[in-house]
Amino acid sequence: MKLATFLCVLFFFVTSAWSASLPSDLSFLNATFPAGGCGTADNATISSQTLLGSGAGFGCLKTLIFPQFTVANGWTSQAVFLMPPQAATKGLVTGTLPGFLAVLSVGNGATATLAGNSTPVLFDTANDGCLGLWSPGVGSFAGSPGYIPFPIVDSSATVALNFTGVATVGGCGPTPKGSASQIPGSAEGPLQVQVIAPNATALSQATVQLTYYYQDANFSWQVTVPPIDISAAKPQWVAPLFQGGQYGTAFSVVNTTSAAQTVSVILRDANGKQIGLTQTTPSLAPGCGCNQLNESAAGGFFASTVTDMFGDIGTQTGSIEFNASGNIVVIVLRTIGNSLGSVPVV
Repeated sequence: MKLATFLCVLFFFVTSAWSASLPSDLSFLNATFPAGGCGTADNATISSQTLLGSGAGFGCLKTLIFPQFTVANGWTSQAVFLMPPQAATKGLVTGTLPGFLAVLSVGNGATATLAGNSTPVLFDTANDGCLGLWSPGVGSFAGSPGYIPFPIVDSSATVALNFTGVATVGGCGPTPKGSASQIPGSAEGPLQVQVIAPNATALSQATVQLTYYYQDANFSWQVTVPPIDISAAKPQWVAPLFQGGQYGTAFSVVNTTSAAQTVSVILRDANGKQIGLTQTTPSLAPGCGCNQLNESAAGGFFASTVTDMFGDIGTQTGSIEFNASGNIVVIVLRTIGNSLGSVPVV
């Protein structure tokens, strides 16, 4: 019963993109190109011209990926955006304290399963791309990249968005047209967050996290997961494996290269001996393989559990490995009795 519920949980992970009105206050940006660049070669420099097509100022951009996101069917998810206290920074267009802006979107492989339909549909093609997540008090966010409905997350500020369902939006793009309606259904796929801050220090301090909540008569689960910076994507990942008895392991893997690819999954026992045969995911659609505003670095994804992919392997302690020819990002979750937690993956 627990494992069956856990499997259902994994496949109700949902993701969407947001479209709210474009921010007009870009005073948090630097008046000039950030001194010393944006910290690393992986962080991009972006101008207000790129953001809005007008104005002056520069900032730094990084792309973060949550391999899974879930709402509906008993799940509530909360995205939290946090900027710790920052020192006054000379060079901002106006004001003295850094903040940041976040742009959210779904990965290329995100799908939705709507009521009355057994076949999932891609977010980008379903209903002309106007599927979104429903947020109480905020409404719906359409299926193309958009800014969170808060202009700037200022120094010392925390902003949270709760998502409880799937919605349709009457119109697509940065400024949705028509009415938004909550509809029954679920969806799954990776969530991408692009953070724009005025300099490398503020960019490194900008924090985004995702918390899943689930409760029914038998389970009360809560787990918080950090995003993976696109600069940390790599072809191989390894996580501890605990399987059998009160333990159950699930995972999701996302393609972050610009070409389709499959991923090999291998289980090993505590002595490094392979357990069973190597399993391979279906072909995963490409992402952009880039760190560029409004481009999807998160491509196709595959989610499963150890039991579903490898069958009953009994009680095992060891490792689970993910191997690909190009870069991927991975999340691993584990049930321990009636609790759910994330597992470190390196």
